[in-house]
This record gives sequence, structure tokens and C-alpha cells, in this order.
Amino acid sequence: MKLENHFLQADISKASEEFYRSLGLLSSIMNHVNEGNLSKAKHLSTDLTMSLHKMEKMSSDKYNADQFHSVIQDLVNSGASFQIVRDKLYG
Repeated sequence: MKLENHFLQADISKASEEFYRSLGLLSSIMNHVNEGNLSKAKHLSTDLTMSLHKMEKMSSDKYNADQFHSVIQDLVNSGASFQIVRDKLYG
């Protein structure tokens, strides 16, 4: 996964940690399931879900920021003054 495409620059470090944590947890879950240690696999799956939730939240933040910037760019491209748009947003 190209992290820059899915996460804000400020979140790249944390997203990278969660990404590799998720991969490690997936591997551990698979090993525990193969060994028949289903209880341990189940507990690790909770950790995996939490890690995925964190990544999804950070990805959603990036999506929302990209959408916001796109709307602003559309306003400016349609003739709205950048100064007026900025003043309305940040007052």
C-alpha cells in the first residue's frame, strides 16, 4: 500500500506503524489458527480490528481533507476569489 495515497502526511508515521502491526497480527492469527490455538487467535483478532479501525479513521481524515481541498479548488476555478473563500472559511 502506498501510504501517501491513503493517509495525511501528519499521519504517515502512525499509519505505517498500524499497517505493519496489522500484517504481523494477521500472520500471528494464521499461525495460531493452524496450531489450533483458537482462543489466542480470537484475542489477536480483536487487536487486529482495533488496528484496522485506527487506519480506517486516518484514511477517512485524508479523504475528507482531499474532498475539502477539491471543493475549494472548484470554487476558485469557477471564479470565486481565493481571498473571499479563505475569509469565509477561516474568518
